[in-house]
Order: sequence, then structure tokens, then C-alpha cells
Amino acid sequence: MPQVVIAVGSNINHKKNIQQALNSLSNIFGRVLVSPVYKSAPCDKESGDKYYLNLVAAVDSELSAEDFKASLRSIETQQLRERNTGVVTIDLDLLLYGDWIGELDGNNVPHDDIQQCEFVLCPLADLLPNAVHPVIGESYTRLWQVFKPRLSLTLISID
Repeated sequence: MPQVVIAVGSNINHKKNIQQALNSLSNIFGRVLVSPVYKSAPCDKESGDKYYLNLVAAVDSELSAEDFKASLRSIETQQLRERNTGVVTIDLDLLLYGDWIGELDGNNVPHDDIQQCEFVLCPLADLLPNAVHPVIGESYTRLWQVFKPRLSLTLISID
């Protein structure tokens, strides 16, 4: 059963929306491993001055990659996610599906954001420090050590 890793983000009613998404993941998949939560400025113009909270979660799943991604979209829909509005109730992106390498709905798996976005790589290195990127062959800790952040991240608590 592959370990599946998901990027979780929100820029409105952050704590409520993140907790609701984590509860949904738990209801579907059982145990959910969760990284620390980071606050960052938006990296897109659509979001205006809304800050984001981001984390990474991992679950074990017997679903196919396609069905897993569909379950993420279902959770987003339940949480009234509207795309391209700048308001992000919840964003759930499939980062890793075990060691599978491929393309799904126009996104690479492993997701390109792992190498491009500090708000993905930093919590991923926190959650799975010794795990190795299936394409690059480096640990997430090592990738984070050499990463050049563009945005500042602030570790926060959402309890």
C-alpha cells in the first residue's frame, strides 16, 4: 500500500478549513501524518494580500492515483473550493504517490512544487526528512538545505 503525500493549503478561515480537510482525510484513509504548519505570503497575484497556511500530510491508501486525486477534489468541492478566484478555502495537491513517477491531470507526480515552492518542500522535509525524492534521488532534508527560498515562512501552531 503506497504512502501518499498531499500538500494542504488555505488562505481564508485557515484553521477551520485545514482542520476540516484533515478530518475528511482521516475519515477516508484512517491515520494521517501531519507536518508542522507554516504561514507564508501569497505567491500569486490573485490572492492579493491574503496569507496562506500550508502543511504536508501523508496517508496510506489502496486507491489508484486517479481515484486518490478524485477523492482530494471531492474534499475540495465539499469545502466549496473555487478555482482562479484568489480565495482558497482549501487546496489539496497530490505530491507523492509512493515511488510512482508519472503524470496525472496535467501535473507531474512527484509534483513539481516539491522542487519549486518552499511552502511545500520545508514541511515535506519536516514530515519525511529521510525519504528520498523518487526522481532526484536526494532526501527532502538535503533538497531543503540547498533550496533558495523566495518567500519567508513562519512556523505557527493551529491548535
